[in-house]
Amino acid sequence: MVENRTDVAVFIDFENIYISVHNRHDADPNFEYVMDKCAEYGRITIARAYADWYRYPRVTSALYAHGIEPMYVPTYYYERDKPHSASAIKNSVDIHLCIDAIKTLYGYPSIGSYVLVTGDRDFIPAVNTIRQYGKWVVVIGVGGAASSHLAQSADEFVLYEHLMDKEVKEVKEAPGDIYEALVEAIDLARQRDNISTMATLKLLMMETLGGFDEKDYRDSEGKPFGKFKDFVREAERRDLVQIFTSGTVHEVFLQDEDPYALSHFVSEVVSEEEEPAGGIGPREWRIFREMMRQFDEPVRFVQIYNALRGLRNTEVIDLSNAEIRELIKSGIREGLLIRTTRGAHGFYQLDRGHPLPSGG
Repeated sequence: MVENRTDVAVFIDFENIYISVHNRHDADPNFEYVMDKCAEYGRITIARAYADWYRYPRVTSALYAHGIEPMYVPTYYYERDKPHSASAIKNSVDIHLCIDAIKTLYGYPSIGSYVLVTGDRDFIPAVNTIRQYGKWVVVIGVGGAASSHLAQSADEFVLYEHLMDKEVKEVKEAPGDIYEALVEAIDLARQRDNISTMATLKLLMMETLGGFDEKDYRDSEGKPFGKFKDFVREAERRDLVQIFTSGTVHEVFLQDEDPYALSHFVSEVVSEEEEPAGGIGPREWRIFREMMRQFDEPVRFVQIYNALRGLRNTEVIDLSNAEIRELIKSGIREGLLIRTTRGAHGFYQLDRGHPLPSGG
């Protein structure tokens, strides 16, 4: 939370929060709890909710009661020759809200904290712009409906469910091992058909733990985590998960999984059934042996796979994904690689005295 209390501006994407709360909790949003949270950041000088109020005629009185000004935004237009037929105006609420937020940024320099009540990822550019002017940006969204990327872009993300205190029973207590909660978050992401990116997993951990901040925990050396990625790396060192990077995207998988088969961002998906495409000869075996010598300790199959793909990217070898996989599997079958296990996971190390297969 922002350290110095300042003037606060609150902007509510009403339809987004209304639909999200109804879908997730079968109830109307409670704006008393929302405004109580906003007041923690300082004196609320602007509080506005944006919607086509002809669609929600009974809500405006409740908004006024909590100091929120309803801002009418038409979301449909009618053509003169078709008075009974309406067409939707796309993103009209988002545009009006963003314009007001930016006008406030320039017109009211005393406002130091901005609260956006929404889960719509379309507001990420607005959040980034406000933060660039040195303002503290808070996003309040509904668990399971809010964009994880929007949550990550803000200075602080607050789950609507956590504002409800004891009224919400869906929030689970934190398990004894905080790293096991990360594993549970991966499972939950899959249940919801979400991609297990860093941003998604942090949001899910905030939801399931009733409040999670990686800065509250320390790594194996006793240092507090500075970023969520550092927390995930510590879990990887504990052999619970593995981080898989494709381009600029970081996905998190369980330790014994094959990221190339599960990743949403790999164009060439490798499967166990792929047949080798040929091309593995003495030169490839010699390169393979030299590459394996760089590992001082046993490593996982996927680590060997990644190292060989790296050699292909630098044009040291010219093998397909299927050939790379077959090269490793042949090395295991021929005894060139020694397998050891840690729990349920297999690790491999070069047998430095073993001759190369196929005359290599």
